[in-house]
Amino acid sequence: MRALADLHVHSNHSDGIFSPMQLVEMALKTGLGGIALTDHDTIGGNREFISAGKGKDIVCVPGVEISTEYHGYELHLLGYFVPMDNPELEEELAAFRDERHTRFPKMVQKLRNLGFDIPESDVQRVLRTVASPGRPHLARILVEMGAVTDIDEAFAKYLAEGKPAYVGRERPDIIKGIRRLRDVEAVPVLAHPLYYHANDLRSLLRSLKKAGLAGVEIVYDYERGTDPAEDTRQVQTAAHGLGLIETGGTDFHGDSTHNDLGSMTVSVDVIDQLRKAAEEIRTA
Repeated sequence: MRALADLHVHSNHSDGIFSPMQLVEMALKTGLGGIALTDHDTIGGNREFISAGKGKDIVCVPGVEISTEYHGYELHLLGYFVPMDNPELEEELAAFRDERHTRFPKMVQKLRNLGFDIPESDVQRVLRTVASPGRPHLARILVEMGAVTDIDEAFAKYLAEGKPAYVGRERPDIIKGIRRLRDVEAVPVLAHPLYYHANDLRSLLRSLKKAGLAGVEIVYDYERGTDPAEDTRQVQTAAHGLGLIETGGTDFHGDSTHNDLGSMTVSVDVIDQLRKAAEEIRTA
């Protein structure tokens, strides 16, 4: 029996490289028993994703990842078992994607002002073909140009917050984000919580739990080359006794920015916990 699941994966509908169908095929070859598609600000790949997994020895969970704001910090929410069709959710996500399409050329212009000759054809290719364009797409262009050696360098020098080509964007309050996901009967989970730079993670989790947070991403590799087990212990300690579902995954994009698909996993039983939580939200 396939016992492990990678519950944080991105496709080419946002800033990943591979299609939803390819992700399912790769997960099967890797031996995973479960996988969740969590594209940024879009659920456009979920139908293909679920269809690709039908009749296969794998559980495919439709999801989404949205960026939110909390006291000046950017926090990401993962939504699991999001509906395939919900006009209101689609409208809200479309607004987020429109902002991404507006932001992308602004970052391009900042790089051009720094002296980089970003090909307009590459810019238009991203804007035409990607539902949720973001910094990884621009980083890949810089790599292809030979302006940087890899995506990490592109972020470290130019695209990370506070760097010369960074452009911020408005984000919804995380409490509203949690409630919005619950309104559409999805399960809200806090992604990679150690990226939050406050001192008291437990207070944050306790507060978000009261607002309806159902889970927290426990297994995650924040900095390759370090010991992710220590990060896992730190988050587990902060979440102890709060009744949050403990999820995890690679944040796989298909490039060098994150770990390989299936290299950071949780028990496939976690999917059953998420499904049960979705049913409880639906019947509440």
